[in-house]
Amino acid sequence: MRRYLETARRYRWVIILVLALTWLPGAAMAYLEYITSYEADATIWTQRTSQQFASLSPQDPGLSALVSPAQEQAGILMQLLKTRSFLEKIVERTSVGAPGAEGDEQRFYDEFSKRFRIDILGTNLFRLAYRARDPHTAPEVVLATLDQRQKNLLASRTAATDAGTSFYRSELSLAENQALDTQHELEAFDAAHKPPLSASEDYQQRQLRLALEDARSRVSDIKGRIDRSGVMPGLLEMADNLDFQVVDKPLDTARPSGGTRPAATIAGSAMLAGIALAIALIVGGILLAGRVEAESDIGRLVPGTLVATIPEVPRGKSGRARELRTALATVAFGGAAPAQARADR
Repeated sequence: MRRYLETARRYRWVIILVLALTWLPGAAMAYLEYITSYEADATIWTQRTSQQFASLSPQDPGLSALVSPAQEQAGILMQLLKTRSFLEKIVERTSVGAPGAEGDEQRFYDEFSKRFRIDILGTNLFRLAYRARDPHTAPEVVLATLDQRQKNLLASRTAATDAGTSFYRSELSLAENQALDTQHELEAFDAAHKPPLSASEDYQQRQLRLALEDARSRVSDIKGRIDRSGVMPGLLEMADNLDFQVVDKPLDTARPSGGTRPAATIAGSAMLAGIALAIALIVGGILLAGRVEAESDIGRLVPGTLVATIPEVPRGKSGRARELRTALATVAFGGAAPAQARADR
């Protein structure tokens, strides 16, 4: 420990310079981040989707996951905020501005995504926050994010409904053709067989009539499904408005807020970097001093034969560091050696 303290005292001005070059810019950057950060947040109440509107299957992996409604909705929103298409639509709805050059687009959206924060407040409550450089952009981005989430959800449900409607229409076409063919068969049978009918002919006629009624019933059922599928998006939107409610809307903040954590991260990183450089400088100084003071190094530097070595060179009362040659001369020849050594130099 003594060697480390002595090396630190020997290089104290260099260490002070290194710490100043790392700590002062870090402190300035942390202060700038703190005074230019304005955060706005919205509190959302959510609950499970009503089972009558939820399209679930036994193979759905989400059924076995024991997550709260807030965790489920927050997770969905967090995944959307990691997609570039969703972020592009948010930027278009706000005054954030375009990313600029194509090379800076990826960095722009990465930085834009990192400014969001989602906190789980309870079983049904979570908070969405955004940190901006001015007090008006933050609430604008939060509201645009919630609106775009609603728009994406409605678009996905409309697409699913359209796919179901297309399937039902194809089934309706087949059912109508089958009913038309059955009706033609019944009409042809009635035209070819006049009463009185035999037992076998009466049985065949009743089978054709039952088949025609069944085909017409299937056509009516498919038409009802098509009508219900057209109303379903409106019902799902109404159900989502009940299951996803913005309790507290974001407000404009005149004072800086939300920059404490980033500022502390920047200041802490600068402090750790300065300490690491200082430790590296002290260790390097110890290794360098140990290399010069080794017996083999002294033997290589001195032109004559190595007669003896001194394990440790004592310091004077002044505590000032001395050159190795001068210190050895002082120990060997007394007080007159320093003047002679200065004359030799």
